[in-house]
Amino acid sequence: MRRQCRVMVTGAGSGVGQGIVKALRISDLPVTVVAADIAPMNAALYRADEAVIIPRVEQANALERIIELLLQHRIDVVMIGSEFDLEFFSLKKTEIESRTGVSVIVAPLVTVAIANDKWLTAEFLRENGLPYAEAYLPKGQEDAVRCAKKWGFPVVLKTRRGTSSRHVHIVRDSESLKKLFPGTPIPMLQRVIDIPSSELDSEYTCSVFKTADGSMIGPFTARRTVRCGTSWHIEVAPFDALYAPLLAIANALDFVGSLNVQLMLTKEGAIPFELNSRLSGTTAVRAHFGFNEPEMALLSFFYKEAVPVPKVRAGVAMRYHEEVFVENVSATSLSLSDKGVVNRWF
Repeated sequence: MRRQCRVMVTGAGSGVGQGIVKALRISDLPVTVVAADIAPMNAALYRADEAVIIPRVEQANALERIIELLLQHRIDVVMIGSEFDLEFFSLKKTEIESRTGVSVIVAPLVTVAIANDKWLTAEFLRENGLPYAEAYLPKGQEDAVRCAKKWGFPVVLKTRRGTSSRHVHIVRDSESLKKLFPGTPIPMLQRVIDIPSSELDSEYTCSVFKTADGSMIGPFTARRTVRCGTSWHIEVAPFDALYAPLLAIANALDFVGSLNVQLMLTKEGAIPFELNSRLSGTTAVRAHFGFNEPEMALLSFFYKEAVPVPKVRAGVAMRYHEEVFVENVSATSLSLSDKGVVNRWF
């Protein structure tokens, strides 16, 4: 019989964090979910088994405080639900594990750096002979315009470090580029692979899982539409044309557990444009259809068991908004011991 595993999910208020919690909830493993976030007004804190407020990782005393909380709450495993936590936990993984005995499931720092930086992602793909969209670091606004004219419009203007499609623009002329460039932090240009569509068309979000012994599981493939940077309609199916490029990327990259790859399928083949060396926003969707990465992570890294080959079902997921209600409290009197409810509307 497996022993109970106490899992702390950071960034539990985010879409990724909530997806991890959902995936753990539908697992048959004996799991206690400890939701962690930096502020009390985050819904998952009131739906988990237990909840804890953790410091922002950039605070001076963050490491000591987090170690104290891990010991206090008897945590066995940490899963990262916020991209803002990745670099910290990757950098401090060895120290945290040696001082607490907790297993921190996070990619190596160099991989986190590649995935967090869109320019480094493009360079990684190029240097490894993998498909990529050509990118350029402009020296200034006029240099950006010069490059865009050389390539031909439209082009993508985006920040090197960002999430949820923030500061990502498809620019169709010089005037728009001049207008948008000053407001784009650490900007880069990239060739357009394909124009995003409101229909299920050419954009895909996929995953490969690497076990503790280095075996690859997957890929899991899904086509999607995007709304406000989030996968909104997801079609899960065995898109065979994506398997070889996904496994080529996974074999070239040093990662732990989950690797999320976002790409477009074009006439020239599959071209990736973003890597996430972590669990992603469609974690719960993948888990529902049989590819439960949080469960696989616990089996491999905590229970030290072989991970069965998942039986992935085909289907469609459609996102919608939901509310968590905590009654008889005010915003200032919320307690982490309070429990929220979700109505069954449908």
